[in-house]
Amino acid sequence: MKKVLLYLVFIFIFTTTYAKADQFVPEFDKMQILKCDINEIIYNQDNSVVTKTSYHRLFRLDDENKKLYLQKEPVDTSYYEKDKIIFKIQSMTDDFISSSDIEIDRNTNGYKSYFTIDYDNNMYGSRYGEATGTCNFVN
Repeated sequence: MKKVLLYLVFIFIFTTTYAKADQFVPEFDKMQILKCDINEIIYNQDNSVVTKTSYHRLFRLDDENKKLYLQKEPVDTSYYEKDKIIFKIQSMTDDFISSSDIEIDRNTNGYKSYFTIDYDNNMYGSRYGEATGTCNFVN
């Protein structure tokens, strides 16, 4: 009886287990690419302008599965429909934590973002900003 129990334990330990993985694999080559040209302004707490920046972001839209990707990184969306896409992006560096609430209006191709930046160094404190832009499909 002890040998049977010992064999069962060895079989249990040394057999591979079947793990059910996520079956969804994004097909980036079939997605539309949305390029957003963005103008951003960052303000101090006293409403003085710290900096103005222009940049662009490339989003990949998977309308079939209602998924959004920044480049090829998935973005957690709170609203994804034909009229607009609403989502939040958070980032953290050694110096600050940033949180952005972003809306892409698909009817007007507009981009709006409101964000906060909380610095580790008290000298900088917290800052806030807003960004606007236009989006156009690349493909």
